Amino acid sequence: MSSVSRLVSSVCKKIIKPYSPTPISLRCHKLSYLDQMVGGIYLPLALFYPKLSNTWSNKPNNVVSQHLEKSLSKVLTNYYPFAGKLNDNISIDCNDSGVEFFITKINCPMSEIFNHPYFEKHNLVYPTEVINNQYTYEGSLAVFQLTHFSCGGIAISMCLSHKVGDGYTFGNFMNHWATIARNPLSSEIYPISPKFDGSFYFPPTKDEDSSNVSNNNIVPQREECVSKGFSISSSKLTALKARVINESKVQNPSDTEVVSAFLYQRAMATKKLVNSSSIRPSLLHQAVNLRPPLPKHTMGNIGCLFSILTKEEKEMDLAQVVSKLRKEKEEVKQKYKNAKIEELLPITLEQYRKANDLLVNNSCYDLYRFSSLITFPSYDVDFGWGKPEKVISPLSTSNPPIKNMFVLMDDKNRDGVNLTCSMKKQDMLAFERDEELLQFASPTS
Repeated sequence: MSSVSRLVSSVCKKIIKPYSPTPISLRCHKLSYLDQMVGGIYLPLALFYPKLSNTWSNKPNNVVSQHLEKSLSKVLTNYYPFAGKLNDNISIDCNDSGVEFFITKINCPMSEIFNHPYFEKHNLVYPTEVINNQYTYEGSLAVFQLTHFSCGGIAISMCLSHKVGDGYTFGNFMNHWATIARNPLSSEIYPISPKFDGSFYFPPTKDEDSSNVSNNNIVPQREECVSKGFSISSSKLTALKARVINESKVQNPSDTEVVSAFLYQRAMATKKLVNSSSIRPSLLHQAVNLRPPLPKHTMGNIGCLFSILTKEEKEMDLAQVVSKLRKEKEEVKQKYKNAKIEELLPITLEQYRKANDLLVNNSCYDLYRFSSLITFPSYDVDFGWGKPEKVISPLSTSNPPIKNMFVLMDDKNRDGVNLTCSMKKQDMLAFERDEELLQFASPTS
């Protein structure tokens, strides 16, 4: 047993089933083509509440747990595929078998988790079996854990099979769950009531071909890497944007564009130092949410990606990278703007083929993946005892982490950006010491 795992003093497991049975008409949830493409990795998300509100601070741990369990049961009625069983790569049998819910106690204050280098101790707030077997776990499609710290704070984590949904689905679920928890007796309708109709927009392949549907860009290879967190304050973000505006034709660069371009630039620059060579041909993959043009209530994997290629050192200029990102994004938006439903899948698959061709045809050495949850209300998830002090984003705690993966989120005040990144250890050692990176980004772990 590791010194980290010794901090866990108790673990209790329960099965939570939907409050109302799933109608027979909804029992078979067909996976969409995009659901079939993604790997079965579990996406982790954790919310930290260092101090509960006065109403809750003196209540026993079991009362907090019951509050979460009851509201979870109710919200699963709306998110019924989460409580089902995967049928190969074809469908989900929405049989209301339930989701796993773990309750643990950790013998340390929450601050000790936050102050630990890299992310090893963060994994304590996730179900151990899931976090250690994220690609092969055979339990429920959604797994939850309530963690009590010695300081009185709690963490609530969830691991969701990528087969069921993407980051948007994840975030919408957490906010829906919290809304029900805050208002257990209210008949209030959540603003974005979910529909699991992705297969209508992205029809699945024939049953006999489903096991062959995959994409190397979506199912990355596993490598030994480390993860670290950084933050970019509002003033530093403004300074980066000003640089882009002064040196390019992009006059309203978004947080995602500027931060992605900056991190990509610094990662390439430090990689060059590690290898004592000229710049290596590199590719930036940016995941894009397709809601809109698709309805906001459509759950599942509803997205595509676009890519930019960098082959020469002169292309590493920050303003130039942002300009290329903006150009690609606008081209993607234009393709979907007036697309008919039957055109959505061909357009999306073409985006993946285009990215793959860039990777293969240019002998790219390095692929950098970016996913942004900026503007999504992760810090609004209030179960009744206040909003989280810290949110740890999906994929940053994968075991092992995905190489060259960057996840961007708003900070608690919504004016800066928190980010997590994973790299090979020698690359991270150079990256985290990069002087230009540290002029704008501060380590958070």
